[in-house]
Amino acid sequence: MLILTAVIGITVITFLSLYAWHLTHKVRQVEAEQQAQAAAAEQQLRRHQQSLVQDVRFLARAILSDQCDITEGVLRLHHIISGLDPLVWQHDKLTVLRTFHEQVAEMPILDAYKKLAPKQQFAIDTRRIHLEEEYKASIEHALGWLVECTFPDLVLLH
Repeated sequence: MLILTAVIGITVITFLSLYAWHLTHKVRQVEAEQQAQAAAAEQQLRRHQQSLVQDVRFLARAILSDQCDITEGVLRLHHIISGLDPLVWQHDKLTVLRTFHEQVAEMPILDAYKKLAPKQQFAIDTRRIHLEEEYKASIEHALGWLVECTFPDLVLLH
């Protein structure tokens, strides 16, 4: 009877040990998969950030080379930079872009613009052109800085 109890005890302990090893192995597999998924997500985010930085630089160069008008470019830059790195948008070097953006952000575009009477469109266009001329040199200086910006506060990019 004592031998039977010892054999049952050893069998139970052996079974529990194997089960514990199996669970430990499974936990390690799950942790490894989670780490791999996190690394893949981080890499994807890094690529996305790099793509947005390239978009910012491309857009800034397009404005500087008159391939994109200032108003459209500043509106797009605001959207991209605010999502990418809001601290860069608040940088002192971009004060003129923020000021310009505040003045043109409410101007109707696309369908809203098309719905306006020709006189209203003319008034908006005149105002926009005047603002672009007034701010052009300062905006070009800010865009030159932006082309070289390294976006230092982006955690994953670096």
